[in-house]
Amino acid sequence: MREYVDVFNTLRLSTHDDFTQRRVLVLSPHPDDDILGCAGLLHMYHLRGAQIMSVYMTDGRRGSTTIQEDKLVCIRQQEARQAASIVGIKNVLFLNNKDGELAFNSANVARLTEILKTFKPEAIFLPFFMDSHNDHRLTNRIFLSAVNTLPAMLCYTFGIWNPLTVFNCSVDITPYIEIKKEAVRAHISQMENIDLCEVFLGLNKYYAAISGRGGWAEVFIVCTSKEYKRLTEVAIW
Repeated sequence: MREYVDVFNTLRLSTHDDFTQRRVLVLSPHPDDDILGCAGLLHMYHLRGAQIMSVYMTDGRRGSTTIQEDKLVCIRQQEARQAASIVGIKNVLFLNNKDGELAFNSANVARLTEILKTFKPEAIFLPFFMDSHNDHRLTNRIFLSAVNTLPAMLCYTFGIWNPLTVFNCSVDITPYIEIKKEAVRAHISQMENIDLCEVFLGLNKYYAAISGRGGWAEVFIVCTSKEYKRLTEVAIW
């Protein structure tokens, strides 16, 4: 009889993190993904004295059907800065790749590698690699290539285009929900066709319910960067 190794064994275990990491880096494919995915937990980190940086991989120029692209880039940078300030993210960095055209290339890998070496994050936040937007998937490829030669770090992955149906970390963000609402509402340009508060805070309420509690929750698949790389290797990009 052939025996199989469950490479996801540790991912199936509930994670009880004390969130004491002092340097936190968020890889946000677009200028609102950090807020939509993890503003509550990021604010908790801020209150605990962590230094937080958001890196925006693309410029979000395709996030409107009515605003001219170059103008929208400026608007979305202003919105991202305002939302970051509300949450407690002190450092923001715009890599200015064009929205929808993020490339897995040596230049982007080198830029992110330098950021990782300079900032030295203890925890990385980014959308899960199976999120169904090409910029989100490519953010993962760039990150995994950049981190390949660096020491392992803790990864918190979250869903944006695809809610997480399986997770090993559920965080009660009820005490911070008004902060998250305010930060989400700072992204005014993204409210043309959809109420982001209604959608994502509704999702946070659902996550809390299936975690066995009331209020609101953010959920994550948490593992080391090396374990996360193994996870991607058994899936199709």
